[in-house]
Amino acid sequence: MTRTLAIAALAFLATSVALGQKQTASRDRSSGVGQAIRQLDKERIQAQIGADAATLDRIYADDFIGVGPSGTVRTKPQVLLDFTSGDLKFQSITTEEVQVRVYENTAVETGLSTMVGQDRGKAVPRDTRFTRVWIKQKRHWRLVANHYSTRVPQ
Repeated sequence: MTRTLAIAALAFLATSVALGQKQTASRDRSSGVGQAIRQLDKERIQAQIGADAATLDRIYADDFIGVGPSGTVRTKPQVLLDFTSGDLKFQSITTEEVQVRVYENTAVETGLSTMVGQDRGKAVPRDTRFTRVWIKQKRHWRLVANHYSTRVPQ
């Protein structure tokens, strides 16, 4: 009886250790992906401010679709054209309260954004909430969707 109890205790301990290591590995992976997404988003923001079409082309997925802070729906080709033509321009973009949740080859980024810019000559809404969806394609993270909504003061 004591031997059976000892074997059961060891089996339970081994299972607990294995599960703990798996959860730690999952958190570490999520943390690394979160850092990668945050870095890509910083690059995207700088590319938008600088109208850097090459960087935007690298970051946005070919099937990207986004709803901008003014409610305008844009595909990747439209985003590139609007930034390079000057129809869409930003002087500054900052983000805060950014969270990244990882689901295998998909990451969902949410947060608050403060923007100063113009969309076809009209000021973009300054204070917004955003949701961005990133997917991993051929070992690289790409932005496939984003959506902004006007932030309501709380």
